[in-house]
Amino acid sequence: MRYSEQEIKPIWDEVARLIGDSVMQLRHRGEVLSVETLASYLAKKLAANDDVEQRILIGAAINMLKNGK
Repeated sequence: MRYSEQEIKPIWDEVARLIGDSVMQLRHRGEVLSVETLASYLAKKLAANDDVEQRILIGAAINMLKNGK
């Protein structure tokens, strides 16, 4: 199944927003910012979330960070 750029863009915008919010939370806490700390923070959010759509978006954010995209 192929999706158009118009269909994918809102999803990537939401993934980017999740990463940005995580950066702000870590900075607010005074934690060191790195790919590892971001991925760890998001993994904790993933484990605590029961909403399937949110879990998919958080998982995409983690994969994006780990794969350097």
